[in-house]
Amino acid sequence: MPHDDVSGAEGDGAAHNPFTERVTCPVCGQREYDVLRGATYDSGVSLPDLRRMYCASSDKGLLDQLVRCLGCGLVYLNPRVRRDIILDGYRSARDPLFIAQNDARIITFKESLQGIMQRHGISPKSHPRVLDIGCAGGAFPKAAHDLGFHPVGLEPSDWMASEARLRYGLDIRSGILEEADFSGGQFDMVSLWDVIEHLADPAAALRRIHVLLKENGLLIVNYPDHASFLRRLLGFRWPFYLSVHLYYFDPVTITRLLAAHGFAVREVRTHWQKLPLGYVVKRAAAYLPFLDTFARVLENNPMGRYAVRYTMGQTLVVATRN
Repeated sequence: MPHDDVSGAEGDGAAHNPFTERVTCPVCGQREYDVLRGATYDSGVSLPDLRRMYCASSDKGLLDQLVRCLGCGLVYLNPRVRRDIILDGYRSARDPLFIAQNDARIITFKESLQGIMQRHGISPKSHPRVLDIGCAGGAFPKAAHDLGFHPVGLEPSDWMASEARLRYGLDIRSGILEEADFSGGQFDMVSLWDVIEHLADPAAALRRIHVLLKENGLLIVNYPDHASFLRRLLGFRWPFYLSVHLYYFDPVTITRLLAAHGFAVREVRTHWQKLPLGYVVKRAAAYLPFLDTFARVLENNPMGRYAVRYTMGQTLVVATRN
């Protein structure tokens, strides 16, 4: 039975939970949805517990109610943790394990950016100024800098931004997009690597990005794809089903959202990345317990440091500003 998030779905708990809020679909504005999976929060969950969930490499499984929009088919969380709680968590996040994998991420980002340069005919001369939103430990700004671009990183975690500045000496700023002091038409390229699914209001972010980009500027969006083969194969064991992921886009819904805010999609393709084998297995073991023994073996084994190329259903989208 479809539910309407304005009147409240019976049994969703939002009316009695001071930590959650209801939202409408950011793609089509529809209020009605089908429930795909109910919320599984412990009745004793506290505000500090919720804030701790929001860090870069959170492996806290999906706790919120998962719904599908009856208007456009977008899968998203509704009700969900309040925006201010989410942002507080991100601002205070400290994640040494995540940032320790930066060398492998830099390799991935260099390969990805070089591919985009070749396929779309761009270069540091044609698109010199780059803004990376949600840059975490600065891996993409570092990769872009090494290839000759002039990057600016923006990261809500004060700790992450500070670590990135210390490591790479780049222009990495603490904060969120809506607070950033950027002028219109300042950037030739903007990137959202594994970020758009975390944003409380992706539509508002895209409106702001449209202003910041020069005409025909490039937008790069990478996200966990709900239509991917691996998501369909693994079902609710898919590692990207997390409470920190507020939206689960697919090529249809992401294209519609981008088009609604002045972007023309030029490319949609599977995204592959490289990370140390030990890190990948350790993260996967949180969802696939049979890997736990292998993860422990790799902790002190040189093989665990070997960078492996893999995908778990991420999709890369390249679009231009109209």
